[in-house]
Amino acid sequence: MPGTATATVHWNPPATSVWYDQTLINGRTYHTRHRAPDSVACGTYLDDLADGQRDTLRAVHEAAHAVAGLAAGSFVHYARISTTAELRDRTPDGQGMVAGGDVHGCNLTDGQSFAAFMGAGERAEDRWLRENGLWSHTRAVGIEFGAYTDRRQVLDLNPHIGFDGGLNDYLVVHHLADQFLSQHWGAVLAVADVLATRLHLTGGHIADLAGIPNGTHSATCTA
Repeated sequence: MPGTATATVHWNPPATSVWYDQTLINGRTYHTRHRAPDSVACGTYLDDLADGQRDTLRAVHEAAHAVAGLAAGSFVHYARISTTAELRDRTPDGQGMVAGGDVHGCNLTDGQSFAAFMGAGERAEDRWLRENGLWSHTRAVGIEFGAYTDRRQVLDLNPHIGFDGGLNDYLVVHHLADQFLSQHWGAVLAVADVLATRLHLTGGHIADLAGIPNGTHSATCTA
């Protein structure tokens, strides 16, 4: 993983692949922990949720990224989301994606922290659905598809990570993210609650809500 890992990861890696590989996105296999249902049209896996629930999911996703950045000592510039209603009118980008939100930060250099940061969004959404009695296999696949950009960043920077089992299985990213969420779940929810209505939060505001000080701005960051 990029940067220097600060500690050994203690986890139980799968001996063989636990991933489904029947989906292609932009010509590349996209592995999922849950099988994409044949009876539901691709891209509609979350459509049975109310707009407000999807807005909250989006806020939870970006809040998790932001708090993971703070917990790792990085400097968070902002977090923002768009509403579900707004996204219906957006045109997909060249990869067929519509960005629903983002977190901008800098000075995140530790490898394990980077993995937790990138995996935190999708794992936070999955956890929120479970805790609110809304989880289903179909919705879980929808969340995994929504993490396409996050996963690509991890995989492009870490070509040794794969989906065939063993120590370098992508499940380690989820494992690190789940560990982070178990420690900072209250902070993630506090940020998400405000982000869902405000739609844009500065790093300072996020730090106040999370109870974690913002980190040091990178000397090479021009933002």
